[in-house]
Amino acid sequence: MSVKTLAGQFVELCSQGKNFDVMETMYAPDIVSVEGDGKETAGKRPVIDKSKRWVEVNTFHGEKVRGPFFCGGTDSEGQFAVYFTLDITRKSTGERLTLEEVGLYTVKNDKITREQFFYDGAH
Repeated sequence: MSVKTLAGQFVELCSQGKNFDVMETMYAPDIVSVEGDGKETAGKRPVIDKSKRWVEVNTFHGEKVRGPFFCGGTDSEGQFAVYFTLDITRKSTGERLTLEEVGLYTVKNDKITREQFFYDGAH
């Protein structure tokens, strides 16, 4: 599968709210996830668990996904970026807010091997 095909499916599934389906099917076993503060999580299950913990402390009202945007590479390897707008409520405070972030994804051998998030402020 080409990077463009994988990225298109990624955006389509995320637009349907199926982010965990993306993680289960598209992430490599040894994926590395890097948050905006530089904290890294390695391994498919730890990365998925990190996301589940985030969902547990926030009420998720929806997201808008723009992209994918591409950066070089070959048909089977390369990078793409996605712009996310998240509508959430913090369970701890009841504050509803909009979060914006850019996710940069590296693809090798038809799997996402790295994700890195860019955002301003706490997430």
